[in-house]
Amino acid sequence: MLVKEKAANDAADVLEAYWAAGYPVDPDRIAAQLDMDVIRATFNESISGMLRVEPGDRPVIYVDDRDSEQRQRFTIAHEIGHYVERNSRGETDFNFIDRRGGGYDAHELYADEFAANLLMPSHYVKQLHADGINPGVMARRMNVSLQAMQIRLRRLGLL
Repeated sequence: MLVKEKAANDAADVLEAYWAAGYPVDPDRIAAQLDMDVIRATFNESISGMLRVEPGDRPVIYVDDRDSEQRQRFTIAHEIGHYVERNSRGETDFNFIDRRGGGYDAHELYADEFAANLLMPSHYVKQLHADGINPGVMARRMNVSLQAMQIRLRRLGLL
């Protein structure tokens, strides 16, 4: 299975198991249901988020408190993606530091796709698009940035 497909399937599984409250999806609540802590802190400008998973401790997501609410939500969903990917392989001791403009590998692709699918599920985006809802309204309904929504629409072949 391709990385993007795996991320989409895993995000759908997480939504099914941990979210039934409609839109917008709340990644803080999903993290809590996964027994993860979310801490907002001020970082060096090059860091957007971090994930720390150590045996015997609750996993911790750190997100830059200076980022917009929408950016923080995406970062939290992204870090949940890193957790789900590694946890599904049985890994229990790992850390990620996500740097702005940093390197992009298969793990980052997975986490980005996971976050997009968690916050902007394809079936809902396609439904809104079919109903003639414009990208700005879609972004507000899902509490994501217009840029994230436009990227999502392009990747779904709708823009």
